[in-house]
This record gives sequence, C-alpha cells and structure tokens, in this order.
Amino acid sequence: MKNLLEIQDLTVRFHTEDGTVNAVNHVDLRLEDGMTLGVVGETGAGKTTLAKSIMRIIPHPPGKIEGGKIIYGDRDLLEMDDTEIRSVRGKEISMIFQDPMSALNPVIPVGEQIAEVISIHENLDKKQAYERACAMLEMVGIPAFRAHEYPHQFSGGMKQRVVIAIALACSPRILIADEPTTALDVTIQAQVLEMMRDLKEKFGTSILMITHDLGVVAQMCQKVAIMYAGEIVESGTVYDIFDRTAHPYTEGLLGAIPKVHLQERRLRPIDGLMPDPMELPAGCAFCERCKYAQERCSAEHPPMVLLEGEHYVRCFRAEQGREEDKA
Repeated sequence: MKNLLEIQDLTVRFHTEDGTVNAVNHVDLRLEDGMTLGVVGETGAGKTTLAKSIMRIIPHPPGKIEGGKIIYGDRDLLEMDDTEIRSVRGKEISMIFQDPMSALNPVIPVGEQIAEVISIHENLDKKQAYERACAMLEMVGIPAFRAHEYPHQFSGGMKQRVVIAIALACSPRILIADEPTTALDVTIQAQVLEMMRDLKEKFGTSILMITHDLGVVAQMCQKVAIMYAGEIVESGTVYDIFDRTAHPYTEGLLGAIPKVHLQERRLRPIDGLMPDPMELPAGCAFCERCKYAQERCSAEHPPMVLLEGEHYVRCFRAEQGREEDKA
C-alpha cells in the first residue's frame, strides 16, 4: 500500500528558561493511504507534539522542529513556506483537537465557524459556504437549524461533532484525531467513533488516531505505534501489538487494562514514572521501570529492530530473542 505521509527522523525541542525539553526524538512513522494508524502512549509521551509538528503549529518560541522530514505526497511539509502550508492545513490535512471547547470560538455561531474553513479553501461565497456548513452538520448528526447556535449551547459530545465537521469540511486526505473521545462518556464515545468510521469510508480519509486508550485502538486502527518518552518503542499491525507484544512498555500497558473475566482486586499499573524529558537517560528511556532491565540497558540506547513483517521494536531483549531464533 502507498505511503500517504512519511515522517523521517523527526526531532522537536522546546527551549525554555529551565532547560531544553526533548519532546520528540528521532521519530520514524508511515501512514498508508486509506489506513487508520494509532499512536499510543501515556501523557507526556510526545503524541500531541508529533501531531502539531505535522500541522506545522508548534509554538515558536519556545518550540522548534530541529531535524527530520515530513513527506506528504512528494513534498516535505517542513520545507513549505507559510502560504503553502496554509493551503494544505485544513484542506489536505485536518486535525481534531483534544478539547472541543478550546478548539471552538465561543462568540461565533458554529455554522459560521464551519463555513469559514470552506470559504477559505473552496473559493465559495458566504451563502454557498454556509449551506455547505449546514450539510456538514447534518452529516455529523446535528440538525442544520442549530447552525446559528453558539458552542456553549451544545453538549460535550455535540461540540466534538462540530469539531469533526470543521475538520472534514473540505474532505481532507488525512485526519489527525488527538484524543477525540477523552472528555466524553462511554456511550457518546462509541457514537463518535462509529461516526468517524462511517465518514472515513465515505471520504476515503486516512486517520492518525492519537490516544492512550487501547480499546479505541483495537476498535479503530489497522496499525499501531507505541510512543514513550518522545520516541517510538514498538510498531506494527494491531495483531502484532496485541498478540505478539515485544516491548516491556507495551506489555505493561496491556497488563494495566482490567480483565472482566478475571477476579482481580487491584489494577496492575506500571511502576515508576516517565523520565524527565529535560534529562533523558543515555540508555533505554524505559530502563528504570522495566522488570527485564540489564546493565546494558542503562548504558546503551537500543536501536529499532525488525522482528518480522512490519513488526518493529526498540528493545535489546527482543533483539536478543530474534538472534536466538535465527541461530
């Protein structure tokens, strides 16, 4: 399958008065045409910074993309000037932000907010853009007559639908969804995910789904990348990640999910905390929390190793197991 978006060796730093935050560290990632790729990790792993880098909305200063390429089609998004990236952002690549309330302007009716995106990218007049905005609201399950209402008049789930309508208004080829269901209850979450699946099929959109919820990944994604301390530690198909887990961090994430068929009295969290991004260790970033850690892990940084097919892992233990299998 053809790569629609390819991230190569992306590095993002935030230079603050307290020091340099190593937010994204030499990340490689591929989003294929028509694919839903899940990027999973706990808070602070660098997922949102990765998404904002693709959209070219890293606040500068203090943030800076210090290296790498983001290839969309045959062009590097990082090489584009402001005018070029504006023509891509919102039309070719759109983003659903984590908090719908902060993503919407509280003093502009929702219909006008959707129409604004359409009029910028589609060269339609105000009336045509507004009619299209009303059609988009209907498409995400909101009656068109509510287009004149303001964000505070909508529930959390409805606001998220409006944000999705804005993101899909120009039929983008790539949709970046940053924790799109975090603030929603389980019922509304299921409705939003179902709607995103339907719209993906209708528009043929590829989705980069950023989440910490492995249940959402199992439901929505074909491929997964596990992110920890600003780098990808494991990637592969959903089957690889769930059934052939290779990295201890992925193992810990799966182990922390409650099992309804087991009589467990306590959840099993991963001990310890993610390292300070200002002071990342020389070796494996997960070393201090890993039950399999050896001396080598604290001194050397493990490379990304191909296990089989499309299954990659950044772990000496997995690398050693692969060498033993070959022998």
